[in-house]
Amino acid sequence: MKILVIADCHHLLQEEAEKLANLEYDICFLLGDISGKYIDLILKYVPKNKIYGILGNHDEFGVLESREIQNIHRKLIEINGITFLGFEGSNRYKIGNFPMYTQKEAKKILMKCLKADILLTHDSPYKLYSSGKDLAHCGLKAISKYIKKYKPIFNIHGHQHINSNKTLKNKTNVICVYRASIIDTETKDITFIF
Repeated sequence: MKILVIADCHHLLQEEAEKLANLEYDICFLLGDISGKYIDLILKYVPKNKIYGILGNHDEFGVLESREIQNIHRKLIEINGITFLGFEGSNRYKIGNFPMYTQKEAKKILMKCLKADILLTHDSPYKLYSSGKDLAHCGLKAISKYIKKYKPIFNIHGHQHINSNKTLKNKTNVICVYRASIIDTETKDITFIF
């Protein structure tokens, strides 16, 4: 299966969005921090029936639903025999009504979710990219615990503003997408779009 993943498009140019046209992929996931006007731009090139999403820590609640995009936060879905689970937001590092959770809140929610082949998150596993002192980018302990317990094939996330591919000791592939990439679940190849 080929998955188009789009995350953290805080600024999206028309010429970048045009690169989404005529790509070959089976499904598209928006992993958050994409404002409504940029989602509208993406929808010009990606069919609505192929898109699912979760929110990032800068997103407004309801932005996906207002565009008839299924929000899969805490939901297990199956596509072509592969199960996916979404988990929105990041570690809470600022005040406000945004999709952010304390470490304890995230653990309480995520550990009630079902086992998935692919875990789609906005934030990353805890301390994978930075120390626990960087509250905005330290990741979520709940994601690390979910990966340890269920050993998904992939954890695909955004938030860190880097493109990265790491294989954990338990063989879970943790892929960070910044902007847009296509991931082939069979070959594990990653093609960066922009």
